[in-house]
Amino acid sequence: MKYIFLILLSLLMGCGSLKPTAPEQNVSFFKNIWSKNLDSDYVSGNLPIGLGAPRIFNDTVYMGSLDGVMSAYDIESGRLMWSQNEKTPLNGPVEFFKDHIAYGGLSGRLFVRHYLTGKLKYAIDLAAPIESAPVFHNDHLLIYLRGHQLVHMDAETGKILWVYKRAVPVNTTLQRTSKPLILGNKIIVGFADGFLGALSMDEGLLLWETKLAENSKFVDVDLNPLLAGGMIISGSPSGELKAVNPENGAVSRTFGVSVMAHPVLRGEQLILGTNDGEIVIMSLNGDILKKVKVSTQAVSAVTWWKDMLIVASFDGKVQAVDPLTMKVVDKFSLGYDYSAIFSDLVTTQDFLALYSSRNRLYLFQ
Repeated sequence: MKYIFLILLSLLMGCGSLKPTAPEQNVSFFKNIWSKNLDSDYVSGNLPIGLGAPRIFNDTVYMGSLDGVMSAYDIESGRLMWSQNEKTPLNGPVEFFKDHIAYGGLSGRLFVRHYLTGKLKYAIDLAAPIESAPVFHNDHLLIYLRGHQLVHMDAETGKILWVYKRAVPVNTTLQRTSKPLILGNKIIVGFADGFLGALSMDEGLLLWETKLAENSKFVDVDLNPLLAGGMIISGSPSGELKAVNPENGAVSRTFGVSVMAHPVLRGEQLILGTNDGEIVIMSLNGDILKKVKVSTQAVSAVTWWKDMLIVASFDGKVQAVDPLTMKVVDKFSLGYDYSAIFSDLVTTQDFLALYSSRNRLYLFQ
C-alpha cells in the first residue's frame, strides 16, 4: 500500500529555495478576499511545516503561528484586531466557550483568553505538546496531548479533574491526535497505537478499546470519530475506514477505502477523500454512490460549502467539485512548492478559511 506519509516526510526534509508557480485558479467560484503570510523566519534545516487550522467565531478569524503568536482578524477585511505572543509554537486550533477561546502550544501550555480583547483568563502547563483543538462540554475542557494523554479539566478555573495516560507505542507513529467525540457519558478517542477507545467522562476509566489498524507503521487512529447511523466511524490512514458499535467497540463494518481526510456526514451519506486522490460519496452501508478522481496524490481534507464539495490534496490544489455531476468547477493553487493542506477546511455560510503547510492563511468568500 502506498503510504501518503512519504509526502509529509518529504515536506519535512525539504529545505532551500521555494519556487512560486503560476496560479491555476479562475474566479468563478473561489474568491480570495485576503491572505496572510505567517511563515517563521527561516533558519538552516527543515522547512517549518504548518499543521494548524483557523477557526471562525463572531466575524473573527483566529489563527496561531509557529512563531507563537495568536492573532484575531476581522473576517471581511483581514484587519488585525488583537494578537498575543505566547512564546511557544502554536499548531493547534482554538476552541470557543462562553466569552473565551482556549488553545495550546508545543510547550504544553494551555491558554484561555477573552475572544474580543485577548485578555488572559488563565494559563496552565500540561507537560506535553498540544496540537489539537480542546473540546468544550458542559463547562469542562478535554485536551488531547501529543504524549498519548487526555486531560479533563474545569473550563472556568483550569482545575485538572483527571488525566488518562496511555503507553507510548513501540511502532512507528506520526504522533498526531484526533478530536475526541462525546457520546453521553463516554469519550470516544483514537490513539497512536492503532486503537479506538471509550473513556468514562466522570473518571477517565477505559471502558473498551478496539484495534482498527494492523500495520506496523503509521497506525495512528487520527480520523475524528464520527457518529452516523448509530455507529462510530473512524480509522487510521494506513488502514481501512471502519464502523464501530459505541456500546462495546465491536467492528460492525469495514468500508474498503483508506482516507487521511476526516470523513464528512451529509444526510445519510459519507463524503470521503481517499489516499488515491478520489472523492467518494458512500452510503452508510458501504455502497459507493459516486466517485471521481481529482488528483494523482492523496486527498488531505474535504468539506461542504456553498453546495459544492471543497477538496484539498497533496499536490497543492484546492478544488470545488459539483456533487451532482462530480465535475471540478474551479481550482485554486496554493502557489508554492511543498504546499498542501494538513488541517481542516473551515467554513461558515459565506466564508471559507484554510491554512497551508507553507504557513499561509487564506480567506475566501
